[in-house]
Amino acid sequence: MSPAARLKLFYFAYYGSVGAFLPYFAPYLRGLGFSGEEIGTVQMIGPILSVPVALSWAALSDRFGDPARALRLATALGLAAAVFLPVARVPWAVGLVLFGQALGDRAVVPLVDSVTVEWARARPATAYASIRLFGSLGYVALAQALGLALTLRGDRPGDPLVPAAVVGCVACCALLARRLPSPPISAERPRLREVLELFSDRPLLLFFAACAVHWAACAPYHLLFGLRVRELGLPASLTGLAMSVGVGAEVLALVAYPRLEPRLSVRHALALSFAASAVRWALLSRARAAAAVVLLQSLHGFTFGLFWGAAVAATARAVPSRLRATGQALFAAVVFGAGNGLGYQLSGLGYDRYREVGPLYGWAALLELAAAAAALLLPLGPWANREEHLR
Repeated sequence: MSPAARLKLFYFAYYGSVGAFLPYFAPYLRGLGFSGEEIGTVQMIGPILSVPVALSWAALSDRFGDPARALRLATALGLAAAVFLPVARVPWAVGLVLFGQALGDRAVVPLVDSVTVEWARARPATAYASIRLFGSLGYVALAQALGLALTLRGDRPGDPLVPAAVVGCVACCALLARRLPSPPISAERPRLREVLELFSDRPLLLFFAACAVHWAACAPYHLLFGLRVRELGLPASLTGLAMSVGVGAEVLALVAYPRLEPRLSVRHALALSFAASAVRWALLSRARAAAAVVLLQSLHGFTFGLFWGAAVAATARAVPSRLRATGQALFAAVVFGAGNGLGYQLSGLGYDRYREVGPLYGWAALLELAAAAAALLLPLGPWANREEHLR
């Protein structure tokens, strides 16, 4: 099997686990009797650990000079904890398993992105987006298949098929990581001073912060979309269909981004992504019909596809190759750690207050407008130079 094929399969399996987890794990926990606050709290554990876990693994990776080696260790650690997920059925047990899994899992995205970006950079005919889109395909495949399976099983509360599907995908990742290609190893190791400069680069941190606000606004969707479908009286299979439409739009955006990149600055790409997301959440807060819920998923091409293409391209060009894993991990820590953790906790508390998901999407729309304004107000100077470089 070629290195490109292995990378594609890894992305397929990893984001397949996300497709099994995000839409269905909150309804699964609700079926076990968890409150909204308990759902938000246990799922906040992973995002909170993103900061120390991702940065620790990234530092180790940059010292190794080989993110593929670090990725093998991280996936093995995540699997060792995930195998207990099907038997954890009370809040403290689920929280403990998710804590253990996060010690490895929260480093996977920055590490595999580091491997892929460097591997693709050495092969100009291969684009990062063309490999990453297989993650989107894995997400939709698992979301659709699991939704249909849950419906055929009668939409049972707390169906153990949900954690079993997650564990199966995590196991595939651990196996595939053993054969991923190692990118060219730089003879020059990063210095501590260079790492600290990343943490003090104000334009870069402001860029990360704007992305974190956007990701916090996505939390009601990531955490509670499955519950929204059920509270509207719609079947779990519709969750899978809606996810399929969303990921289809995401794939189209990832395929189109290499052509858009020379014409669209980072600031404008992010502002467009966040503004379109605000429209999406505002409309979703009022949608009741199945057709409307599904069709609004087409805006996911802006919410994630355009956002991710611009964010990865900007980070890759703003950070030296020898600090690639650290730069990707810093992005993941701020956006998927701080932003996601805050969004999850507020979503859980908001669900307990409103007793429904719809109003949370209205608040998410307002937060997206703030993120869009922040993107347009990113400082000039060093940031403008990066935009010119991206063009």
